[in-house]
Amino acid sequence: MADWNPELYNRFRRYREEPFLAILERLTLRGDESIIDLGCGSGENTVELARRAPKGRALGIDSSAAMIQAANKVRKDLEPKLKRRVSFREGDVREFDADREYSLVFSNATLQWVPNHREVFKKIFTALVPGGRVVVQMPKNDRETTQMTILKLAGEPPWKELLGPVMVPSRSVPGPDHYDNLLTEIGFAEVKCYDHVFQHPMRNTGDIVEWSRATTLRPFLDVLAEDKHEGFLSVLVQRLNKAYATDGPLILPFRRLFIWARRPTES
Repeated sequence: MADWNPELYNRFRRYREEPFLAILERLTLRGDESIIDLGCGSGENTVELARRAPKGRALGIDSSAAMIQAANKVRKDLEPKLKRRVSFREGDVREFDADREYSLVFSNATLQWVPNHREVFKKIFTALVPGGRVVVQMPKNDRETTQMTILKLAGEPPWKELLGPVMVPSRSVPGPDHYDNLLTEIGFAEVKCYDHVFQHPMRNTGDIVEWSRATTLRPFLDVLAEDKHEGFLSVLVQRLNKAYATDGPLILPFRRLFIWARRPTES
């Protein structure tokens, strides 16, 4: 898959940060946490977590060289005391490996790209100190109009022959009950998993396509030859105009899954 585009990803930053702000509303920190941000992107969330733990430290890892470069630019401008407590490193979340090292494992809009969540959460459990917490957010919006329209278009000629079995990323994310059971089986306590639907005003369906190009559409555009992108996206806008019955302002409902849990103190 082609590297991420930080500028495109952050074009709708106000909407992308809403789930993070929702997490901060209920996340209480002691102030001395050792934090790792799995899939830190351009680093702003990692920095904010470190800011809220003034005696702690925070490490952000991401598989995208472009995102880590953007994160290090953010770090460069921090005040010296905070800068010393924040670091970023290029790395694959699938290879994350630590033993009782972190009091908070955090991941925002990343694990939908990673297969085999049982193994991922086992590694997270091992990485946490006893009493440590995990907080994860993943998009789960594959049944909404936009993503259903993308999948339908991709399954029709001529796109079907060009795209093959490409899926939207959140198709791989089950519902809250699945993760309730999964994390409990692994040994987590205080497991809380739930969906929340955010409402994003858009000027038109072209905005929805721009929003989706940074994430949901990436697997499709990676497979398509570059000279086919404009044609595919143009048809998609037409389909979305019809599906939403408007070519003007509209609301994009976006469902996200939140996962909270703790490693028991005696483990």
